[in-house]
Amino acid sequence: MADNVLWIITDDQMRSTLRSMDRTWRRLVRKGVHFRRGYSAMPLCGPARASMLTSRYPHNHRCDTNMTHQPFVAQGHDRDTASTRLSEAGYSTGYFGKYMNGLAQDPTYVAPGWDRWVTLLDGMIDDPRINVDGAIRKVASQRAFDRLAAKRLRRFIRRHQDTGPWFAVYSPTAPHGPYTPSPQHADDFDDVRWDPPALNEADMSDKPTWLRDLPPQDRRRMQKIFEGKLEELQDVDDQIGKVLDVLRRTGQLRRTWIFFVSDNGYLLGEHRLLHKSQPYEEAAGIPFAVRGPGVEPRNVDALVSQVDLLPTTLDIAGLDPDTGRELDGRSMLRPLRSGDWSSWRRRLIIENTHLDWALLREGSHAYVEHTGTGEWELYDLERDPHQLRSLRDADVSGWSRRTAELTGTQGRDLRRLEQ
Repeated sequence: MADNVLWIITDDQMRSTLRSMDRTWRRLVRKGVHFRRGYSAMPLCGPARASMLTSRYPHNHRCDTNMTHQPFVAQGHDRDTASTRLSEAGYSTGYFGKYMNGLAQDPTYVAPGWDRWVTLLDGMIDDPRINVDGAIRKVASQRAFDRLAAKRLRRFIRRHQDTGPWFAVYSPTAPHGPYTPSPQHADDFDDVRWDPPALNEADMSDKPTWLRDLPPQDRRRMQKIFEGKLEELQDVDDQIGKVLDVLRRTGQLRRTWIFFVSDNGYLLGEHRLLHKSQPYEEAAGIPFAVRGPGVEPRNVDALVSQVDLLPTTLDIAGLDPDTGRELDGRSMLRPLRSGDWSSWRRRLIIENTHLDWALLREGSHAYVEHTGTGEWELYDLERDPHQLRSLRDADVSGWSRRTAELTGTQGRDLRRLEQ
């Protein structure tokens, strides 16, 4: 029987918080490959999710605001995604969790290729409603929805233990605000320390013009948000533990690939910024781990992106990822199994086509080009991991050329430029 595939996608989770999830760390991350340099295709919820489902960078899917659903469907992207390809290959499919912003305007929509569909209608925090296979229902809260989605996922796993391979997504709304952890975890991280080196960066002269006069963020508020994120992640950790229990009890764990990522990271006062969307490690970097059959546990520094999820999943299913349409990402399957990443990409693009910046990661360096203003930043993350000193005297002509090439192409041509 072919292997199953499960994607777990959290919401607004920083890399630094992964270690706080004890069950996930012990039973998923330490049992597989932990990527220390995983990145969002674009550090904003909707565009990042569009990139995951299609293996297209934002400059190719052109859904660059958080109201992603309408342009995604209008361009026909929903007719060629992970679900449609796996469904056509005979996989049972199920989506359980947050999908894309914009579903509230299309409440009975069920994306093509999904056999089971349990999603949250965005924009209804005070009166949350969900779509269950096209039918509208109410839930008490976003956290209640996360539990319901996990419960439906567990049911899906049990029902398909003897019926052939399946592909599923579990996408909780946590640790996205408002921060409302369960009573069980509401005090787990009270008064947790929050004092990263880049918090309210004192000298902003190396930053783009628009950043230099930003006021400092309130340290106490940043700490409270951090506390809320960590506590909500304990609830996610509980649900992941239950999913792993069901996989083990039904004998499916040994033939299931599990990918753990977030849609984007989050800035909590670093460089005086709050939120995501920006080209700094705290926002662009994401937790990224893969557990699967035959994968030896290890930590890896290979540059990986959300756009790699789909081609790897198709490769697991025995499908050619480029059949019908060349994908922007590349399959991780061979190096995951062999442990040899020497032929992997040398450089990786991250972008925000709405805010007109592109980030090129190569070696220990991070080059940021702000297209609209003509400004740039260059950091050596080995010497300056917190991006406090841009290398203002550097010759960046080569960096700029490679960035323009990568953001102007797609498919195999884009992948060749990464080498």
